[in-house]
Amino acid sequence: MRVAIVGATGSLGVELLAVLDESALAVRELVPIATERSLGTELEFRGGVFPVETELAALRGCDVAFLCAPAEASLEAVRALLHARVAAIDCSGVLAAAPEVPLVCELGEPGASPLDAPMLAVPPGLALACIRVIAPLSRAFGVSRVVATLLLSASASGAGRAAVEALAEETIALLTQREISEPPSLGHPIAFDVLPWIGSAGDDGTTAHECGFAAVLGRALGGVSVAVTSVRIPTFCGDGAALAIETRDEASLEGVLDVLGKVAGVALADIGPTTRAAAGSDLVHVGRVRRDESRPGGVLLWLAADGVRLTAAHAVRVAEARFGRG
Repeated sequence: MRVAIVGATGSLGVELLAVLDESALAVRELVPIATERSLGTELEFRGGVFPVETELAALRGCDVAFLCAPAEASLEAVRALLHARVAAIDCSGVLAAAPEVPLVCELGEPGASPLDAPMLAVPPGLALACIRVIAPLSRAFGVSRVVATLLLSASASGAGRAAVEALAEETIALLTQREISEPPSLGHPIAFDVLPWIGSAGDDGTTAHECGFAAVLGRALGGVSVAVTSVRIPTFCGDGAALAIETRDEASLEGVLDVLGKVAGVALADIGPTTRAAAGSDLVHVGRVRRDESRPGGVLLWLAADGVRLTAAHAVRVAEARFGRG
């Protein structure tokens, strides 16, 4: 196959390239695409060296493209892909809420999305992690409401590599008592701070990230009511979420643990795990599972995941299921 990665030099694109290298997908040629900043860069893949392209015209003749760029760039690539009749798997989240694009949350489960559509979307980052945990509980007990507090690292933010670089620069500056550049790279400092927003906020105070997360979860879980708060934390990778889940049927703690213990891709722990422990892992790590005594059918839990790695690994598995293994 001739495989393109749009946003190949960003955090998600680099991770997807690593997962693709480990996969069974038969790749004849790699077409990495990025912005002008990456002009002249070359990427190594399975013994070959491939120059980074900066024009979307390079998508012509590809068999599939992975969209790993920020929203605006990914949307531009969608138009080019449709014109060139190239299949696509969206990892950026830009198509995840679009009803005309199948959202692939699970593979092989009853009611799973069809894989033969020209465009497929996978839930991005922590949305995929939360769906992997909540969907089995919904099938077992029914879920009526989810309240989520998301703790996202620099690599999981929309700024991607720029946020990671900003965090590194600001951390070194503060530790060495140097002045942070004004204005900061992201428009606000990020090191040694917790920011209770990701993305722009609307008139009601809800941010674009929170709206997108709620829309994807609502779509994946069949219209479940979702309330979310997104928080940026000063870590380089590894993300976390505190979930309050309300089930329609009474769910005992033992029953919840039994369901989650049988889910492929979920690892149960007693107290942890930490976000650092989840970095680099394809699994969703779940701990602190307990009953919410304040309401009937209430379940509280904590999960940690590497949102970037999780998205990349799932997207490649979708490609393997869609196009076959080598």
